[in-house]
Formats: sequence, C-alpha cells, structure tokens
Amino acid sequence: MKANRRFITGLAGVIACAISALSLNAFSRADDASHKATERQGSGELGGTSWQLVKFQGGDGKVLTPDDKSKYTITFGTDGGVTARIDCNRGRGTWKSEGPNQIQFGPLALTRAMCPQGSLHDRIARDLTAVRSYTMKDGHLFLSLMADGGIYEFEPMGGSQGAPVIPTVHAIGPVKYDCTGAGGATDTLSVTFYDTKPSLALIQHGNETRAAFQALAASGAKYEGRDVMFWEAQGEATVTWSGMDLKCKPQR
Repeated sequence: MKANRRFITGLAGVIACAISALSLNAFSRADDASHKATERQGSGELGGTSWQLVKFQGGDGKVLTPDDKSKYTITFGTDGGVTARIDCNRGRGTWKSEGPNQIQFGPLALTRAMCPQGSLHDRIARDLTAVRSYTMKDGHLFLSLMADGGIYEFEPMGGSQGAPVIPTVHAIGPVKYDCTGAGGATDTLSVTFYDTKPSLALIQHGNETRAAFQALAASGAKYEGRDVMFWEAQGEATVTWSGMDLKCKPQR
C-alpha cells in the first residue's frame, strides 16, 4: 500500500512538471511571436529604403554638415542587413527594430581607407551602434543617439530604388512657453508637435532639442523622452528637464 502511494505521489509530481514545462514552452512561443511581430513592424517601414546624410546635431547644439551628402549613405535591407557608405569607406552590418520607433545597429564591417581631414567618417562609424530610436517627419529620417548624444538627419537618396515616398507630417508650432522654476526663476522653451504614430514633440530649451513621444496620461497630453517629460493639461504644462521641474504656460 505504501509503495502504491509513493508511486502515485511520484507520478503526480512528474505530471505537474510536464504541465509546467508545456506552459513555459507555450509562453516562450507566444513571446517569440510577439517579438518577431514588432520586428516586422519596424522592418516594414524602413526595409528597402535608402538615405543620404543631411546633418548631425549634437546634444550640445553643435551642427555638422557633410561636404557631399552622397558620400554618406545608408540602405536598409528587408532581410535585416544594412549597407553604408561613410565618406571614403563602405561597409555592411545588421539592423533590427524591436518596437515602434526603436532601432539598433550591429557592428559595421568597413573598408579601411584613410579619409581626408575634416571627414565625418570616424564620428559616424563610432556613433552608429549608439543609435536607439528613429522617427520620420517631412520625408526625412531622424536617428537619435542614446543619452542625448545627438540626432542624425537623413533625406531619401535622389532617384534611388527603394527610396520612400513619405507624405508631409502635419505639425503644430513651434509653440512658445513661459516657465517658472524653483525659487521663482523664469525660463522659456518652445515645442513643436508632430502628428506621427506615436505623436512626437520636439522640445527646445536653450540650445538643446529633445524628442519625446506621447505616453498614456489620465488627462491632457503627455510626452516622454530621455531626460525630458512634457505634460500639458487645462492650459498649463508640467515639464521635467534633466531633473529640473518647470511650470509653463503658452505665450499669448
């Protein structure tokens, strides 16, 4: 009798483990399917398109422009591959998009020619793996670096196969705001709102411009980005900029 009970107890344990394993496997398959679906969403928007560099704007406001746009190009393959020309060198690598407006590049295998002085080659080759998000507006592609490192602006390559035809994005602004900070200190900022998906706000404070995307809010319109939050409701905006809190109202 005791042997039978031990056998039944052991069998129940085996069945429980099998059910648990099956549940975990099903969850893993569902998670993998969701992950692949988000990757397809990004690849469907960028895959097969080709771009050339317009300018780079650093987080400190400094702007760099190429001497020849056609020497700085990037082409997104539909298979997750990417090809690039960076001044005097060419290379291949990989890219992926794991969610809306998210993008990441793998290491780029480049030729090793010495580009002339003043080239943007070294900077772009270093920055590419630090890109974390993208957006499209006015037919241009904007690649944003992590930690407010700056934004690369690209335009479609003229006449190139796969260059996207993108309608102009409706924009409101720039809207200027008068703000009050800690201790009553006054400040100003301006915001341009773009009707993208998700909605985008470019917030300019001083010489810096930061991108923020619309987020869920109990009321009003809320935008969140790296080291910036803008929440407008009932005619007043609450802004957090690098940990500094501001109360702002649109200028009349």
